Amino acid sequence: MRAIFLLQWQRLRREPFLLLSMFVLTVVFVLFMGGTNPNGEATIPTTFSQSMTENEKSDLLDELNQLEGYNFVESNEQNVIEEKIALGEVAFGLSLKTDGYTFLIATDNPNQAIVEQHLQSIYREKVRIVQVMQNSSDQDIAPKIQANLESPPILVEAQVGETNEDFFVFDNQLQSLFGMTLFFVIYTVVFSLSKVAEEKQLGSWNRIIISPTKKWQVYGGYLSYAFIIGFLQIFVIFFMFDNLLNFDLGNNWLGLIMIMIAYTFTIVALGLLLLAFVSKTSQLNAVVPIVAVSMAMIGGAYWPIEIVDNPIVLQLANFMPIKYAMEALKEITIYQGVITDIIPETLILFAMGIVMMGVGIPLMEKR
Repeated sequence: MRAIFLLQWQRLRREPFLLLSMFVLTVVFVLFMGGTNPNGEATIPTTFSQSMTENEKSDLLDELNQLEGYNFVESNEQNVIEEKIALGEVAFGLSLKTDGYTFLIATDNPNQAIVEQHLQSIYREKVRIVQVMQNSSDQDIAPKIQANLESPPILVEAQVGETNEDFFVFDNQLQSLFGMTLFFVIYTVVFSLSKVAEEKQLGSWNRIIISPTKKWQVYGGYLSYAFIIGFLQIFVIFFMFDNLLNFDLGNNWLGLIMIMIAYTFTIVALGLLLLAFVSKTSQLNAVVPIVAVSMAMIGGAYWPIEIVDNPIVLQLANFMPIKYAMEALKEITIYQGVITDIIPETLILFAMGIVMMGVGIPLMEKR
């Protein structure tokens, strides 16, 4: 086991490109998607119709900025917003009118659905007010409505839930950081096991299996190396973004490390299962991107799973390790949970890993 384990590190020293490229790609994608805004706010340039008064613009902008995590900024020129979108400086913009709104976009963005929900609630309220004014014979109804909105006769005190099951808080920076890190580490872990596929292709894997070396030592050497590589990649990226780029991951690093261990273990097991179905490196190279991208899309790495309403996709997400890792990471950071809050997700991840190893190892032996 020790000899196989050390051999993998020697191979890494000679061929470090894969690990370095996955690390760099993770950093680039996180910075591109999440930005480096220390407040974690997504800036959305907003232009208004010329028919709107300054008071209407100001009131509407104030209502928009009540949405936590977003900063709506007035822009006088729509072509300037479109230019920023084309250059990738902002994800999308808004063009607002008294009776409606238009999104200025280049590609779909997960933030768009959240902003649209907020806009719909604002405009529904405006429509109801207009309907009341039209149906009322009171000439002074407008100032009365405004007075009641500013000083309601009944004060309602609402309390939001205390867990992510009760409400949904979106943090663009952490969504990007967690999603891209968990996505790219799949490539790192599975491709770090690619030497097994090479040995199967050359026929040397059979000689290793029937050698006097115990099988658990053979698998242990390969799998422990892949686990350490994957864990270190996640840990270093999280540590770097938390301490150097002001991404707020909180103080519960023990909980974060538990999630890293559980998720990395599951992905190592997934890599072993994939290796059981391939006999050549080229086959592994073809399968891994399909599996990784599918898991990321369905499991909520690219966009929050909370905004998905398709029941089929939501059911499929229950079989994706990324979903449980994302939920646990958000619970620890965004919702400031404790270790006991993430025990269900970590147990599910470990269970997934055990099942995949239990299926993968016998298949490796048969094939």
